[in-house]
Amino acid sequence: MKMILADDEPIITRGIRKLVDWESMGIEVAGCYEDGKSAWEGILRLNPDLALLDISMPDMTGIDILKECKSLNLNTSIIFISGFQDFEYAKAALHYGAEDYLLKPVLKEELLNAVTKCMNKKKQNIFMEANEIPAQPDHMDFGRIIELETTHYRPVLVEILFSEKEDKQMKRLTQFSLISFFEDYLSNQKTGICFVRKGKIVIILKGISANEAKGQLEEIINAAKEAVRHDIVMIMGEQIDEVRQIPAAYERCLEMEEYLFFNDYLKSRILKVGESVFSYPMEESKLRDAREKLIHGIVAQETEGFEQLYQWFIQMVCFMAEGKKEDACFYFCTAVRMLEERFFELNLEGCKPDMKALLEESRKCESFNQLSRHFKSIFAGYLNKIQQTMTNQEKKSIIHVKEYIEKHYKEDLNLQILAEEIHMNPYYFSAFFKKHTGENFKTYVNKVRMQHAISLLLGTDMKTYEIAEATGYKDPRTFTDAFCKIYQDTPNSYRKRVIAEGRKQ
Repeated sequence: MKMILADDEPIITRGIRKLVDWESMGIEVAGCYEDGKSAWEGILRLNPDLALLDISMPDMTGIDILKECKSLNLNTSIIFISGFQDFEYAKAALHYGAEDYLLKPVLKEELLNAVTKCMNKKKQNIFMEANEIPAQPDHMDFGRIIELETTHYRPVLVEILFSEKEDKQMKRLTQFSLISFFEDYLSNQKTGICFVRKGKIVIILKGISANEAKGQLEEIINAAKEAVRHDIVMIMGEQIDEVRQIPAAYERCLEMEEYLFFNDYLKSRILKVGESVFSYPMEESKLRDAREKLIHGIVAQETEGFEQLYQWFIQMVCFMAEGKKEDACFYFCTAVRMLEERFFELNLEGCKPDMKALLEESRKCESFNQLSRHFKSIFAGYLNKIQQTMTNQEKKSIIHVKEYIEKHYKEDLNLQILAEEIHMNPYYFSAFFKKHTGENFKTYVNKVRMQHAISLLLGTDMKTYEIAEATGYKDPRTFTDAFCKIYQDTPNSYRKRVIAEGRKQ
């Protein structure tokens, strides 16, 4: 095991070195320091298992060093050495995570007990982790970072885009190759270092601006693709000025990792923390519009247009999800549920999917491409089902009429227009419509219009006369009368009541 000593009185560190035969205990005294800053840099360079530190030193106190170690998640255990006047201070240090404290003058027995206890604790941790050997050494090498001149830094998270067919061994070999490439490249360019952190490849760039960093990363991506025959994506962190800020900046890079699920829709292979990934201005109404057109296309049996409608829909899902896989799964499942409801409204037999099982299955997908392929087969299944079901011409006609009303409800609809749409006698059409829907034509049109009116009433701040115009009524009075007949309330009163009830919940 490796240990360092630090005290602003050299006689103390010399005495500790001579007090115990450290070599026989399997401990190497790797460094001795006389001030806090030197001791801190020694910890960063040497990554010792143990540090015996004076609690009061120039430049940095022992407590300062302990806090820095904890912030960087370093594995160095710390034992404090304190004078009597620092006794209460040293006791308080245990709350910050110090292993022990010793009073000056240091007694051999107390020193041995403290060090032995610390060694045993480390050995126990090593034993517990013996069966968890990582594929790559997992240590953020702050020693190499501290060797860089004082400057600003920028962490970069590197992700390799593997195909679905590649096994773990191939992925591991590719990662090894890429790390080797990065180490050589950055060493030659003298612009940073590369290491592995919890199985992730991390680059720390030094002393360059955001634009310079982006340009260099683009060069690295192109060169790396030549070297390992794989596309890679980089998540570029913010500029920071201190080594201790690196872990926090790196964590913010990790938060953007979820966008990699949508990698086929990324406009750039370099994502930047704090910047929007998709420049497309996205509103929920655009997703609803794409979903409604897809459902209409399936019900209307638009076989030739299905592919185009579906591609538009999945693009809207991708943009609306904004990097969240769970949201994308939810949007797909919602579309299936609404399609199933549309089948039910049209008296058609749907596929009756188990929505909970469907959601769980979608979560297993490893990429947005895989997710969209999965749901494409489901939507295609509905298209095939309605094509098989529509053998009766009357059913085809009534579905066409309902879809026409849904599409043109804002217009002046009457029996003549709808009868002509399906090439039927207007006098027969009225009876035909009621036979297949259970409602007369005017009542049905009013119901469709009211469904859209309710959506506008609760989802927008449009005025009553604007909603009347948007849903096909000639004047607000006619709209209000129709609304009261169905809901036994005026539009404004209904809006206030429903919104108030929602706030209570």
